[in-house]
Amino acid sequence: MKKGIKMGIDNKKKTLLVIFALFLFFFFYPVTLVDEEDNNIRIFSTGLTKVIFYDDIQYTFKEKTIFFYEEIPFEEFILLNVQNGFLLRQNGDSLVQKQSNDSSAMVYLKNKNTLYHLDNVFYNEKWLENWIVESKDFLENVSEIDEPLYILYMNQSRSFQVLPSVYVVDSIKDLVHELSHYFFGYKVKTSPKDTWHEILAETNSLLFLREVSSEQYFEELELKKTGFYDEPYGESVISFMERLDFDKEKIFDIERYILNNFDRLDDKSFENLFENIN
Repeated sequence: MKKGIKMGIDNKKKTLLVIFALFLFFFFYPVTLVDEEDNNIRIFSTGLTKVIFYDDIQYTFKEKTIFFYEEIPFEEFILLNVQNGFLLRQNGDSLVQKQSNDSSAMVYLKNKNTLYHLDNVFYNEKWLENWIVESKDFLENVSEIDEPLYILYMNQSRSFQVLPSVYVVDSIKDLVHELSHYFFGYKVKTSPKDTWHEILAETNSLLFLREVSSEQYFEELELKKTGFYDEPYGESVISFMERLDFDKEKIFDIERYILNNFDRLDDKSFENLFENIN
């Protein structure tokens, strides 16, 4: 009789330990549901959810730890990266891109259903159309972009891409820069500490300006030489282009070589590659 009682107590302890272990797991690695309603992102989770999001009201990226439930308001669009979680569910009528991994993000766009459409590109301003055509034609010197894209002019203080599909731009120059990251950053992976992909993207934007507006091109060169831009967007770009004599074909040759021969690249390998080719 006593043995039976003891076994019952042991089983109860084991059950409680399992329940406690599951509670801890789902608390720190939660099941998370992200939904959207009336320009509010609603986040439900079983525990602590760490998120990075772009606040289009204050024009800045923010990091936040959410405890079970939180609402995040937005005006036109919002991007959200859930950094931890065992299961991530994403819903909402204005969802245009789901987060597929840690380096991606979900994007919600208020006017999703009113976007213009050209081939596999969706965009929110009619005047972007000609520049999208010219930019894609220009970048076909490197390779073809063969996946759906969302190109959004949001009159923000900065441009950025949310790989793989969403590109927020502030100018024509930024359009070519950000689209270049489809190749260098998405097709050829990199890490946050590397700068080679930024140098190539900024180089492409300069080459494009040289073809469409020589005045803007020389203005940008001067700004880079005088330290207006933080590195690697300043002298590093000029130095790279000088090593290739500012020759578009030489630059495209090395870009095509990288795209066709690497799945991932870092700064050291990029420098070694450059030296070996030259």
